[in-house]
Amino acid sequence: MLPPAPGERELVPFNWPGLVAWVLLAAVLGAMMVFHHQRLFALILIGVVGLVVALTFFYFSAPDLALTQISVEVVTVVLMLLALNFLPKETPRESSGFRKVRDLTLAGFAGIGVTGLVYAVLTRGFETISDYHLAQSKPGGGGTNVVNVILVDFRGFDTFGEIIVLGIAALGIYALLDSALRGPAQTRLANWVPEGIRAMDAHPFILVIATRVLLPLALMVGVYIFLRGHNEPGGGFIAGLVVSIALLMQYMASGFSWAHHRLRIDYHGLIGAGVLAAGLTGVGAWFAGRPFLTSDYTYVHLPVIGEFELATALLFDIGVFLTVVGAVMLALANLSRIGERVDAAYEAQEKAAKSGEA
Repeated sequence: MLPPAPGERELVPFNWPGLVAWVLLAAVLGAMMVFHHQRLFALILIGVVGLVVALTFFYFSAPDLALTQISVEVVTVVLMLLALNFLPKETPRESSGFRKVRDLTLAGFAGIGVTGLVYAVLTRGFETISDYHLAQSKPGGGGTNVVNVILVDFRGFDTFGEIIVLGIAALGIYALLDSALRGPAQTRLANWVPEGIRAMDAHPFILVIATRVLLPLALMVGVYIFLRGHNEPGGGFIAGLVVSIALLMQYMASGFSWAHHRLRIDYHGLIGAGVLAAGLTGVGAWFAGRPFLTSDYTYVHLPVIGEFELATALLFDIGVFLTVVGAVMLALANLSRIGERVDAAYEAQEKAAKSGEA
């Protein structure tokens, strides 16, 4: 199969940082294929892949995407690290040699096909709608951050659907784990206490103090990123992830039980409040005789503060923020429930052992 003929656009000049990033990414992906059975090592490799992708976004002048990618990567890695406490160190080896060769062949052909399509598209000129968004971001949406204006205004309906899907996914995870903690599964859990779980109460003192000191600072950074999102890189989604990371670190440093009993928040209600806030923001446009989720903005002048902008997109972003925090923390709440059951099972075993010794 011959490669597609080059178009009228020239390729990007070669540079060493790009080559190093590509070699690192290829090496990490190759290591994933070899060591994917080792759960912890595979998770570390996945984190490296996410970091390289974030650096790529930053290199191509996409700070919003870079912030989102690195935030999602941190949340995912931390959640998976907490989940690994309840899983074996290695996954079972089930694939046969023939199946591995078959999958590798199919993946190779798929990769070659996608590479050819990307090469054909990038070497040919085409018109995009980006020029319209760049021109209308300030006059149409009232913000200079084009990415955020697109998310909360130009394609707000898509974002509204995405946070609904995110909330449904979190509720689905909760329902699955809730059913797993009932009936025969609960009995199996009581009889299964991994050696790693028995040391979960021994938390490093320095890490505990550091995370508690950093919590208010991280919350302040989250609020700052949220408020600046309409005109600078940031917004409700990134701010929600930053706040979630700050709360996740409390669970990781101080333990499931300590954090869960102090963060008494109804995460189901938080998800519902986020979706409701975003939906009511869209409904508000109807009272102004405009289409659903059409945003509006104005400028207000106060004597000491000066002139600042008020936009209805801020209310929509609050909905995104609440949904993201609720979804992430609801998934973590399920791990907390498992941790409490394991702690209870371990305490019961200790009491039984002491009774037997007596």
